[in-house]
Amino acid sequence: MANNDPYQPKPEDKFSFGLWTVGNRGRDPFGDFVRPVISPVEIVKMLGEVGAWGVNLHDNDLVPIDATAAERDAIVGEFKKPAGNRI
Repeated sequence: MANNDPYQPKPEDKFSFGLWTVGNRGRDPFGDFVRPVISPVEIVKMLGEVGAWGVNLHDNDLVPIDATAAERDAIVGEFKKPAGNRI
């Protein structure tokens, strides 16, 4: 059955999401965080499973500001694995 909804997302729309949009832990205004930490690797896997086209990075979402070059390379390498050759 064809879906004629003009607002139904299609792969060619190329949706991308920031790590923070999925990994935001939320916060109770009178307490602590309300959701558990999700690693960037898990986030990129989840986004791939739902058909996201890409991922946006902001500031130090992926690599801590004080990471060494070797730490950065290891983090980025691990992050790229779920995406295969697409990144």
